[in-house]
Amino acid sequence: MMCQFQVDVSFESFLYEDAELSDFQRFFLVHKEINITEFAKITGLNATLLRNYINGFKKPSKERENEILDAIHKIGKKFVEAKF
Repeated sequence: MMCQFQVDVSFESFLYEDAELSDFQRFFLVHKEINITEFAKITGLNATLLRNYINGFKKPSKERENEILDAIHKIGKKFVEAKF
């Protein structure tokens, strides 16, 4: 005897209405000018791991989040100090 189930496995069924982005995720998703691969090299992180953090598949520890934020600040400081 076979049972039939109707299950919605469409892409839309995996969206979570109540899922909210963290400030960390929002920063990288808003600032598309940051090349994740190059940023990962600068920080010494694995690029795949950084992408997992950004996409919400993994959550960085507070310590790791602070390391990434420090790297962002260092890059920003270099931009501010630029002279032509």
